[in-house]
Amino acid sequence: MLSRQETRWGHVTFGYETELLGPVATWLEASGYDVRLEVPILGRRADIVGSRADEVTAVELKMHDWRGALRQALAYQLAADRAWVAMPLVAASRAYRNRWRFDAEKVGLLAIDDSGGVRIPIPAGDSPRLLPFLQTRILDSWTGDWTPRADPFP
Repeated sequence: MLSRQETRWGHVTFGYETELLGPVATWLEASGYDVRLEVPILGRRADIVGSRADEVTAVELKMHDWRGALRQALAYQLAADRAWVAMPLVAASRAYRNRWRFDAEKVGLLAIDDSGGVRIPIPAGDSPRLLPFLQTRILDSWTGDWTPRADPFP
């Protein structure tokens, strides 16, 4: 019997935002980022945040609501050098029709395909809203006894 996520062709369909965590975290780690989940940024929680050297990238995961995700990603730009919205491929295709909004705000769009691959239909630009003191505070909170995430994605 097939699992809820697996089709008979071996592809994964996403039912929950948390199922997008694995592919996006793997993509960030392959790019040299240390990955943290549910990071507080000014009263909100970024779903995934990656850091390397003095660079921070924040990602908001959404199944359908690209407008809400874009608003959240804009808030993350206050502490992140780059901000992304990650969605399943079909939903990202609908969001792509509004590319000009993402481009204008310099927020990138990641499309997660049914095999768990991460595509970049809209690259993220440098944050026009970055507050360096806020980014430094977040990076400083990660030093010390922080250990990398346990792999919840087998």
